[in-house]
Amino acid sequence: MADAETPSQISDTDDVPVRRTVFISHANPEDNEFTAWLGTRLIGAGYHVWSDLLRLIGGEPFWRDIGDAIKDHAAVVVLVLSRSSVLKPGVLDEIALAVATARKLKNPKFIIPIRLDDLPFDEFPEQVIRLNAINFNGNWAEGLHRLLEAVDERAISKIESAHEQGIAEFRNFRLRQSAAIAQESEIIEGSWLRISSLPATVYLNRYGGDPKAVAKALGQFKTPAIAWDRLGLGFARAGEIVEAETPDLSVEHGYAVDLQSFVAGQTEDAPQLRGADARRMIANLLRQAWENFATGKGLMPYEFANSTGWYVPRGLIEKDTVVFDDRSGKRRRKRLTGRSEKRDVYWSFAVTVHPVVGRRWLFELKPQVVFTEDGRKPIESKPKMARLRKSFCKNWWNDQWRTLLNAYVRFLAGEDGVIRIPLGGSAELTLAGELMAFEAPTRIVGDSISPAEAEAIETETSADSLDDGEDRPDLDDLGDEEG
Repeated sequence: MADAETPSQISDTDDVPVRRTVFISHANPEDNEFTAWLGTRLIGAGYHVWSDLLRLIGGEPFWRDIGDAIKDHAAVVVLVLSRSSVLKPGVLDEIALAVATARKLKNPKFIIPIRLDDLPFDEFPEQVIRLNAINFNGNWAEGLHRLLEAVDERAISKIESAHEQGIAEFRNFRLRQSAAIAQESEIIEGSWLRISSLPATVYLNRYGGDPKAVAKALGQFKTPAIAWDRLGLGFARAGEIVEAETPDLSVEHGYAVDLQSFVAGQTEDAPQLRGADARRMIANLLRQAWENFATGKGLMPYEFANSTGWYVPRGLIEKDTVVFDDRSGKRRRKRLTGRSEKRDVYWSFAVTVHPVVGRRWLFELKPQVVFTEDGRKPIESKPKMARLRKSFCKNWWNDQWRTLLNAYVRFLAGEDGVIRIPLGGSAELTLAGELMAFEAPTRIVGDSISPAEAEAIETETSADSLDDGEDRPDLDDLGDEEG
């Protein structure tokens, strides 16, 4: 079924180009790094992106380009609000033009404000202060997920040729900004796990009884399930859930729904939700399944500010160390919990997980550290936990975080290298047992530690102490060793 046209896609006359550009307004140069990061990810999602990082190069007309882009080509204006941008006359001019264009198009969704730093919401420019802003402050990944959902809802056309051209333009921008670029390929590991397989069908089961009673019963299920009125959403069939959870609960009707249609908001012969709501519900189911799986593996939960992390308690793994072969085939030994004698606490590596569904199917992982009194019980003081995390991890560079994350993932995987997570009944989710990786055509010199440099560092320190070098090292269990 073809999507209905939205105000962002249609023009007043046939002579005006179709609007399909995502315009990014930001402070230059203060917010350039973030804008380059955001632009590449929007381009990777298939959108045509306009930013002054791309179009305003070497003497091209400045205001005319921006004015044309907003008035004639933009389907949406992403407004990057920060303490720097709200003081920029150019950004304020772009806001005024975007507001005027939104009124002309009669499109209240033309502007998407995003909050980049700790700028107070009441200091937003008055023209956009009433708009719902997406918060990127402190968590770019979560902000990006919400922004992609918002852009998706606007049904903006995607163009493969624009995708390829945009990536090339952003790459050229990065090359211009740095002389330390080596023309050699590099494998880049992300912090995502690919969803390898997922049931093709999701079930909506209508239970008998009062909606509140049904919701209460479903909330006590061990099987991943979500209450929606008297419906229960899950990957397990009604009979499997009732048999496993509560034989006394009656099922009035069951709907078998194609998963892809459900997350697109296009179900037939079954109750229907908006695509964004359906995707959130499926992500919730996968999160429940992950938490059950993590509990079964012996991991312990810790509540961070906006998410739950799952940490490795002392004694869960033999010698608290994971032995694995990395992507290059090198044998690694990485400790995931230990003790800081200097600080008189135990530390445990932890991960928060965010399932992403719909256009992309993956688990986003965020590495964390939890400090405990005895290797299991977290210290009670949140401020102390934050201070410890800041000081203890100050010398942990990207390579160390990635190696720890790889060790954590390998612990979760089975002997076949696959992470298998039960979804209820016979349903199962499988994740690839290694982080997603990509090959970049160039690399930034000094951006990461080469294997030779890493070995030299280990030789000098005798161990990867995972601290500032003042704690007593455990030569057997800390750091990496060749097998």
